[in-house]
Formats: sequence, structure tokens, C-alpha cells
Amino acid sequence: MIERIVYVPIACSMPLLHAAARGFFEQKGLSVELRRAPSWDAVRRLLTHDKVDAAHVLAPLALATGLGIDGRAAPIRARALQNQNGSTLLVGKAHGPITAPHDLVGKVIGVPHRFSMQYYLLCDWLARGGVNPLMDVTIREVPPPRMPRWLALGRIDGAVAPEPFAQLIVDRGIGVACLQSREVWQGHPCCTLSFGPTLWRERPEHARALLEAVVEAQAELERMDPEGRRAAAGLVVAKGYLPVEARSALEKALAGEPMGPSDTLGPDRLGFAPTPFVEYGVWILAQMQRWGQLAGDVEHHAAAGEIFEAGPARAIAARLGMKDAAPRLDGVRGFSFDDPLGAVRAAPFCAHRAEHRPPPTCTLSAPARDRIQSILERLADMAWGAPDLGVSTFEDDELGELERALDESLRARAFAEEALVEHMELEEAHARQDARIEAQRALIRELGAPLAPVLPGVLLLPLVGRIDRERAADIEERALRAAWETSARRVIVDVTGARRIDDEALGLVLRLSRALRLVGAECLLVGVSPEAARTLASSPDPAALPRCVRDLSAALGAPERVNPR
Repeated sequence: MIERIVYVPIACSMPLLHAAARGFFEQKGLSVELRRAPSWDAVRRLLTHDKVDAAHVLAPLALATGLGIDGRAAPIRARALQNQNGSTLLVGKAHGPITAPHDLVGKVIGVPHRFSMQYYLLCDWLARGGVNPLMDVTIREVPPPRMPRWLALGRIDGAVAPEPFAQLIVDRGIGVACLQSREVWQGHPCCTLSFGPTLWRERPEHARALLEAVVEAQAELERMDPEGRRAAAGLVVAKGYLPVEARSALEKALAGEPMGPSDTLGPDRLGFAPTPFVEYGVWILAQMQRWGQLAGDVEHHAAAGEIFEAGPARAIAARLGMKDAAPRLDGVRGFSFDDPLGAVRAAPFCAHRAEHRPPPTCTLSAPARDRIQSILERLADMAWGAPDLGVSTFEDDELGELERALDESLRARAFAEEALVEHMELEEAHARQDARIEAQRALIRELGAPLAPVLPGVLLLPLVGRIDRERAADIEERALRAAWETSARRVIVDVTGARRIDDEALGLVLRLSRALRLVGAECLLVGVSPEAARTLASSPDPAALPRCVRDLSAALGAPERVNPR
């Protein structure tokens, strides 16, 4: 069986990608198909409709998906954290570095998802500084790979970006790093490895092996020195798991380099402790209540424990000697795990709604619900790969019109993606061809007209092959520069290898002879064939022709006609 796993291409997925790149899955007898997801919502759909066996998913999104918060519930389990820390608040260069939450008032800030640690940490930091994140700032969902471009275009004023895109923004000069997420909560959870229901139920030994492989990769990453992490970054990029253009930024982030001269926080930019402690889920659920995403009250510990299953990863980590015995909660200031809802209600700008609104009663018929379910299934399939473009038939009613419009949209998107891939492939092919042509031209320039000193003050310039206008200009420039720099008294142009001299070559000989006279050097022509002689004799300016001698030995022994400089 092939285990299907989906991930979003950010540094938080590094344990999963490192396990794949190092062959940990194969070593445990697993066959894993690893694919990128276009968005976090795509990951959610894949998990909800049981299209994948496991997924790299935001910790809050795993909790929201498992409990059915803001959508259909899915029986998933987060059985390992992927990372801690690793995000940075940045603003565009036009806004300059910010020093306090009030500097963001009126700004548009991008976060990876509304159910993300980046969102909750940003809201908490703003609220502690007296800024209402729901009123004073506009927070917008932006996929991490799009954050650099959106910031450069001014679509957002700032972003809480995960690595390597935070470092990429700094390296490209697009934005300024202002605050790292570890400054808000050192050791905070970020992403998880979450499992769908089928794998753990039907192939439990495969599920455990998969989890072990990823935790072993985390242990290896935790033990690595900076150079080892650089090598690990290079390996996952070489395997195609993360984009090539992000390699340098990923290496810096994993190695713990400072983001800039003002970064004095040390090398602990990304951690890889694996245990999804229930306490993390309790804090996240309370933040969902605080910012109006979850109405009413919940049994925080029970609800979090239903999704965050800490036991398996904690046991593997202990066996591997990892220090991951307790949650890191020092950064959770003023929060009570005994009374989570009371804590957030007492916090500033709390938007919790006490009443829990029951979901609206569905009035659709069973066949209509089945057809809607089919639409949702197809959307989930689309998130895993290209949709089926076979001929489809639809009923002639309102729902059929919706199905038809969706089908047409999916087809249009598939064709557009295919055209984009084809265009990129053609551009790459053209770039490779241009590079080969330029390399060949450079080689021809080097080999086709080498200048060699044969005696003190004497240079030899053999001409071989056809001489076009570009090559003639290059030869002329190199010969004059060499004659000047070496104080040459004589430049011998050997045309033995050029059996035929056309108008372009004749023009070169005439120009070179006149120019060399001006810098105090004589031009001698040797190896002139009968065919070449006829062309030279037809010159409109015979007096401008260089002196011709029969062969190289005669040229070396010929008396000089110009005084050396």
C-alpha cells in the first residue's frame, strides 16, 4: 500500500520532508507518496474527505478540523508536532521597522490562515499593546509562498510569515523583520503531523512506522549543528520538496543565522520537539473563543485531548533521548489552564459569544445532499491533483447548473495550470538553449582567435573558420588591447586556417592594420592562400593592406617597418 501524505512547502514541514529525503520511510518498509498542497484549506478538504492518510497541518487548523469548528468535523488526530517557533512579523520597507503594536494600526497584515498560531500570536501581541486586532488592524489570509510578492506589490503592509519566506523577504529587501514569534511565546507549537482515520484504523503498523520515521527525523534535526542543518536544507531542496529559490533562506533559518544586524536573539529560530501536549490545544481553543471563532463553552481539556494525542510521539521521543517531557508554557502569560474561558474573558478585547448557535436545519432532499457531497468530494480530489476531465452530464435543474458551472471552472483551471506548466517548461528550455549558445560563442571567441606571444614584442593571432561581424569586432578589440598592454611591436595575423576571406574578414584585416599602426605596432599577414589573395587584391584601398609574407618563419625574420613605442 502507498501512504498518501500532503504538505505545504514551508520550513515547518521539515521533519516530514527530511524523513522522506533521508529514506526513513523506505527503511521502515513504507511506500510514501508526498505531494504539495496549494493551500491550507486544500489540506483541510483532503483530511475531511479522507483523501490522504496523513498531512502536515497547522496546529489550530487540525483542532478546528477535528472538532468541526467552522466546518464539517473529521475524525483526525494530531499525533506529532512538526516544529516550534519559526515565524516573524515583517512590514514593507516603506513602513519602516515597527517598535510597538500601535505602529500597526490601520495596516493590512497577512497570516497563513485564520486558524493558525501566527494569527493567535499576532492578536495576543496586539491586544497586550492596547490594539484591538478585530477593529484596528485588517488581518488577511495569504498563503506563505505568496507573502513576498504581495508585500512587494503593496497588497499587504506586513505579514507574520513562516520560514523560509520570512528570511526570503529580508534577503530580497522587500521588508523589515520586526518581531519573531518566539519573542511572544518561546517554544510555541506551530504545525502538526495529523492522521486521517483510515490509516490508523486499517493499517496501524504502517501508521506507527510513519510516525516513528518522522519523529526520528526530528531527533536527527535537533542533534544537528548549523552546518548539518544547512546540508539537510540542501537535501530537501535537491529532492524537489521545497522551491530552489528558497534554498539560501531555508539554510539560514535552519542554521539559526540572525535575520539581520538587529537580531540578537540567538540561533534558536526553529525547534523540532514532537509532542502535541494537550495544554497547547487548551490554549488554542481558548483563543478561538477569545476572537469570536468559537461561541459558547467547551470542555477544553477533553476537547483538546480528543485531537491532540500526545502519548505516541512522547514515547518515541523518550526512546530517542529527546528532551520533550513537558510543554513549554513560560510564554503564556496571564493564562489559566484551570479556567481557560475565564482567562480570555478577562483579557482585553475579548469577542467571545456566550450563546452557541445550533447549525441550521437542512431542508434539502437526500438526493440533493448526495449530489452536494459529490461536489465536495470532487473539490477534495482537485486539491490532491488535477481533476478528471472526462465528459460529465448534469440534471437540468438549479443544482445541475451549479454542478455544470463548477465543472467548467475546474476544467478551465486545469487547462490554465497545464498551459502555465508548458510555458514554464518552454522558458526553461529556451534559457538552457541560450546558455548553451552563449557558452559556445565564448568558446569560439577563446579558441577561434587566441593571442600568443612568440617573441619579445611579437604577438601571434591565428584566424580560423568563418568570421562574422560580432566575431570580427571581438577579435579587433582583443588584438588592440593585447598590443597596447604588452607594448607589442608586431602582430602576426596567420590566415592559414581561413582558406577563404570574405568581405567581413577583409574589413577586419584592413581595420586592424590601420588601428595597430596608430598604437605603434606593425601588422603582418601570413599564410595567404591563392583564393584569399584574390580577395585582398580587390580591396578598394590597397595601401591600407598589411605587409604579407609567405609563412610564419619569414614573418618572424622580417625586418620591422614601424618603430616600437
